Amino acid sequence: MAPDDIARMINGMPSRFVAAEAASLEATIQFLIDGEGGGTFAIAIGNGACSCEEVRLTKPTLTLRMSAQTYIDLAIGRLKGPEAFFRRKLRYSGDMKLLLKMHKLFPALSAEDVASARAGE
Repeated sequence: MAPDDIARMINGMPSRFVAAEAASLEATIQFLIDGEGGGTFAIAIGNGACSCEEVRLTKPTLTLRMSAQTYIDLAIGRLKGPEAFFRRKLRYSGDMKLLLKMHKLFPALSAEDVASARAGE
């Protein structure tokens, strides 16, 4: 994947957001992605909606730190969160309940989603 694919994938998370799983959730999630194509991204969830921007938050509800490759592997479902955590590929701080709910809030990308991210759609 090209370096800008990760930004496209993360910025596309609001389109994969499952509002029905969020109920009354109000949260911010900070992604700190290391390596080529990485960066600092923030997801805000509130009122059944989700948005993304490239910014560093002062007090996120949940912070996730990982390599660019780990993010890709998680996003496409090649790697599951618990496995990434136990293999020390994913570090987190903050709300563990939110961490455990991430796969329900943001399902893995399909092959079509990956192709769209590559095409810049």
